[in-house]
Amino acid sequence: MKSYNHLFEKLISYENLSEAIEKSSLGKRERREVKKVLEHKDEYIKRLQYLLINKKLKIRKHEAVKINDGITAKIRLIIKPDYVYEQILHHAIVQVLTPIFMRSMYVFSCGSLPGRGGLYGKRYLAKYIREHPKKVKYAAKGDISKFFQTVSIERVKEKFRKIIHDEKFLDVVFLVLDSNIATYKGENINMGLPIGYYLSQWIANWFLQDFDYFIKQKLKIKCYIRYVDDFVLLSPNKKELHKAIKEISEYLENIELHLKSNYQVFKFAYTDKNGKARGRPIDFMGFKFYRDRTLLRRGIMLRAVRKALKISKKTKLNWYECTQLLCYLGWFKYTDTYKVFERFIKPYVNIGECKKIVSLRQKRINKRLKNESDMAKI
Repeated sequence: MKSYNHLFEKLISYENLSEAIEKSSLGKRERREVKKVLEHKDEYIKRLQYLLINKKLKIRKHEAVKINDGITAKIRLIIKPDYVYEQILHHAIVQVLTPIFMRSMYVFSCGSLPGRGGLYGKRYLAKYIREHPKKVKYAAKGDISKFFQTVSIERVKEKFRKIIHDEKFLDVVFLVLDSNIATYKGENINMGLPIGYYLSQWIANWFLQDFDYFIKQKLKIKCYIRYVDDFVLLSPNKKELHKAIKEISEYLENIELHLKSNYQVFKFAYTDKNGKARGRPIDFMGFKFYRDRTLLRRGIMLRAVRKALKISKKTKLNWYECTQLLCYLGWFKYTDTYKVFERFIKPYVNIGECKKIVSLRQKRINKRLKNESDMAKI
């Protein structure tokens, strides 16, 4: 197992902290505290360097916030970290850890990873179904119950200690991990890997690498894909999937996690000799997978249409909403629901103008980063 050292120097370097400020500020540059940091970047970088070197950085206890998250509007408790200096530090840590995390990441571990979103997973799953029709007679679908809230922070720390031998760097990472106790309605609650922390989503995927290895190498499942804490298995054998689910449940129990009780093992959708539809599609990552097509989940379609109608009423487009709409465009483009986009979204929004606004903003950011990098080298 490869080990790593001298990471603290990378963490506190001017270049790393400067990039962390830029990335953490995206989408919130109209906020007063963010503007102040961007206007006095050098001062904030020097101050953060001082706090980290002298172990004087403190993270306050946060009040947990209840939100309706995502397309399904799930009720979740999250922590909203302070921009100064928490969010900046989260990004700085991730920038150092990304090469380490990605080096051994399972190739079809998707979600919250660069280049590995829902579309990445969709392409793999749809292709496998199309190219191996006899191997996808049955499907199993499950997820880890309340993964982020129940993952053992001590186990996460233990995994870090096995590969990272830089105590100063570990002290900073553990400082963030130990800031997971929040208050809610006057009571202290352990948030595990807090939803709302940029670092949490990276650690979640990295922590489950051994889980991925267990399924692929020990259980020998040919088609396995994981989207953060949700997963799908495909097999021509129903008994194999039931056995796999049983062993997965036992594996999770051994690391203090639990398989959600509503897991499913079912016959994958097909058409019988009489032309009648049988079985069920796979509802996963926002898509519905059939043998001959992939549809977009209805809730996502409705959300996209509402967003387009909202934008159509505005006299001036902003970068954030343009980015949101272009993300939806990707969902439509790579499914068999593109006609919905052409009918209900395209007539109301100038897609070309949205792309131009997003492109110009990114060019300005890249130019600023280049200038700052050139100045730092002088």
